Formats: sequence, structure tokens, C-alpha cells
Amino acid sequence: MIGAEVQKALFAALNGVTLAGANVFDQVPEANPFPRITIGDEQVIDDGNTCQDGWEVFSDVHCWSRPDAGSKVEVKTLAGEVVTAVSAIVAIAGFSLVSIEHQTTRVFRDPDGLTEHAVVSFRALIDPA
Repeated sequence: MIGAEVQKALFAALNGVTLAGANVFDQVPEANPFPRITIGDEQVIDDGNTCQDGWEVFSDVHCWSRPDAGSKVEVKTLAGEVVTAVSAIVAIAGFSLVSIEHQTTRVFRDPDGLTEHAVVSFRALIDPA
């Protein structure tokens, strides 16, 4: 099974290389500043066949911003950096990475009326190493 290896690869790709700096989390601490990234939901689908195991992994990365002016520019910039960083992943420990690709980006204002939010979704195809 895959375990946490895709999440670990996402964290390594995102930590320190975006506008969020080292503010990349699975669970955000109470007093963390904006902008920040959280690694969100993941869905794993069996993509094996009679010859070999394989998996399709869908992962969401959340970008958060709380700009003074209420603009979505910062969160959109951060989402673009996330796409660049994740698209550059070339390996996932213990697996053979067939491909990783950006699927969608959704940008919206959170219900609190203050926080800009982007959800960036990826699809990875992986095989056993």
C-alpha cells in the first residue's frame, strides 16, 4: 500500500520554495501567520492490472491568504507556485513515479469573509519500485 509517501513528497516539494516559506502543514497550529499551505485530502485508486500493481493518487493542496486589501492576487500567486513545485516532483520514495500533473485550481473567499483560499488538485500515477 502507499501509506504517507505521496504526502511526504508533496511536503518536501513545497516546504520553503513558495511565498508561504516554511508554512506548509498537515494540521495548522493556532497562531500561524498567512500566507500558508496545507496538504489536504488524498484519494488512492487501484490502477493495477494482471501484470503489475499500480495506483492513481489524487491529492489536494490548500493555499491560504489573508491580505489587507482583500485581493486574491496573493493566493493566486501562491497557487501558481504550488503547481510549479509539485509538477517538479521526480520521485516518490518506494515507488516508481509514472507521472504527476496539475488537474484543477479553484480560488474563492472563505465564509469568514477575510480569508482567500485556493484548492490545487493533482493526479499522480505510481507503480511499485
